[in-house]
Amino acid sequence: MLEVKGINVNAKTRERDLTALHLAAEGGYVECIEVLLEKGADTNAKNHRGQTPLHLAARAQAFDCVELLLGKGADPTIADYDRRTALHAAVGKAARSYDIIEALIRWGADVNAKDQYGYTPLHIAALNELSQCVEVLIFHGADVTAKSKFGMTALGIITRKTPASLAMITQKLDAAVTLHHHPESPNREVELRLDFRSILQHCHPREISFLNTFVDEGQKEILLHPLCSAFLYLKWEKIRKYYLARMLFSLIFVLSLSLYVLTALAHNCYNQGKNMNESQPQNLIELCEKKSMLGQMLRNNPFVIEMQWFVLVGITGCEILRKVYGIVGYPNVRQYLSHPENIIEWCVIASVFVISFIYTGRTYTWQNHVGAFAVLFGWTNLMLMIGQLPVFGSYVAMYTRVQGEFAKLLLAYSCLLIGFTISFCVIFPDSSSFANPFIGLITVLVMMTGELSLDLLLDDDSDDPPFLLEISAQVTFILFLLFVTVILMNLLVGIAVHDIQGLQKTAGLSKLVRQTKLISYIELALFNGYLPSYLLNLLHWTALVSPKAYRVVLNVKPLNPREKRLPRDILKAAHEIAKNRKHYGHTISSHGSSITTSCVKKKVINNNIDSPNDAVDTYNNIINNMHTKIDKNNQEIAHLREEIKELTAIISNFIDIFRENSIKNRDKQD
Repeated sequence: MLEVKGINVNAKTRERDLTALHLAAEGGYVECIEVLLEKGADTNAKNHRGQTPLHLAARAQAFDCVELLLGKGADPTIADYDRRTALHAAVGKAARSYDIIEALIRWGADVNAKDQYGYTPLHIAALNELSQCVEVLIFHGADVTAKSKFGMTALGIITRKTPASLAMITQKLDAAVTLHHHPESPNREVELRLDFRSILQHCHPREISFLNTFVDEGQKEILLHPLCSAFLYLKWEKIRKYYLARMLFSLIFVLSLSLYVLTALAHNCYNQGKNMNESQPQNLIELCEKKSMLGQMLRNNPFVIEMQWFVLVGITGCEILRKVYGIVGYPNVRQYLSHPENIIEWCVIASVFVISFIYTGRTYTWQNHVGAFAVLFGWTNLMLMIGQLPVFGSYVAMYTRVQGEFAKLLLAYSCLLIGFTISFCVIFPDSSSFANPFIGLITVLVMMTGELSLDLLLDDDSDDPPFLLEISAQVTFILFLLFVTVILMNLLVGIAVHDIQGLQKTAGLSKLVRQTKLISYIELALFNGYLPSYLLNLLHWTALVSPKAYRVVLNVKPLNPREKRLPRDILKAAHEIAKNRKHYGHTISSHGSSITTSCVKKKVINNNIDSPNDAVDTYNNIINNMHTKIDKNNQEIAHLREEIKELTAIISNFIDIFRENSIKNRDKQD
């Protein structure tokens, strides 16, 4: 520590370990800071909480003090004992808070630094509803997808607290689409430059995590931006081969399972080959005794069925390894089980070992039922996998949407259906279709679809009393015909058609959402970090748009008909955005003043001002208001300067008195 004339300028208080520089920074006394720095005060000294004078100056919203400390060597990356930097402390409600934020970032502060709870400065700004600070941080590259230790993303907090700040994200995406003239082209052909840094800079190697966070937080409309659509298209071109390979393997697995169930169980060929038919129903025994070349071969060679099962077990083992490897990519088991396809696949895998003959050397009838459901679930899961493909996704989405509406409608009117079921069981006790309530309910569901039979109302036996022709039976049947078959089914059809029309209107966005989720699942499985380095490097080169996170710019020719790297609709939309930005000027520049300019432009556009005179008047009013605020701030600054001068004089007197006392004490000791 340096000492000047016997005074230690870095001396600390006993309770809080504060130096004089800490106190001056906390009070915002810029003149005192200048004096202390000239005398050798330590700009990075820490107090009892690990805070430097820069922390305290930023928290006090003292812009001049912050700039002075930064210029004299204060380190903006130093974190206190809570791992918070000066940038965390700078987030506040004061008018110059965003100026301090910009100054800290300009001097090298980490805009995405996390404290001990995982909160970044953007989290804190959004939690405190400081929209201006949120916009400044996003403008300077803050990661909106950053998660705290409690799982909260900055984007989710912004969506709830400061939704207007989301416009800054769109502006940054717009700024990443620019028009240029190709220098080597003789006709100065227009070139469109797509810069994917805003999407890729925080998410290597899981390149889709940025867009997936927007989908998870309900901001899926961002996918319609041409930059996002273009990236999704390029990403799917790179990664679809892995999904198609997974689908092919799943198809082989389901086909192997179906073949085993059909031969060994459904046709009972394994037991017949082993002569174990004494306990089997006659209809099952006869199935494999039909005169067919395949049936005869399976009866005479039961080892073929055994080989089928062992091949199926080998394929199942590969499937188990794939599923176990996929589990590691999920943060917890609960999230893994939240996806129905995972539960279905594990049920199908378990069924392979349940329906085996290997335990007792034969198969049983109850295994037929397990095998039947296993095959049904396996093919259903394959349908869902096909439905995740962008080409077929809209059709599967229509099916699932109608299925969901039908389930809700059936639940809502279940009491009516049960009532009719019990009534028919009472009125038609001699009918086999209503022999018991369970069969009756199935019959009512079949009748609901329009499969009506008048045999219930007819009695061909003339000796019996005309019980089935009673008025109550006829009335009940007519009521069911009107209320269920006509009204309820037409209601279901109407709802289904309405949902399909609504789905078709949003088909483009739904396709992008499904594509994003699908790519996210594939990346989750590919890049969970448990593969050898050489395999990870291979995956990076074959599955990533930017393998080393440096190739992030795509140059295309939007007006050239031979340009095939992107679809025409994406090229057209991106070209329009770039043209508008070039015509109206850049919305975002590298200076903080451009944010103010963009806000002015936004106000003019939102007010729907068409005439030039109105626009000029609006600009003048805004500028006059700014001048008024600046004058008011200048008056307050002048007043604060006078107070600072008075405080400086008091501190100087205090120092002089301290020096005189020190000299007197030395003289006495001498």
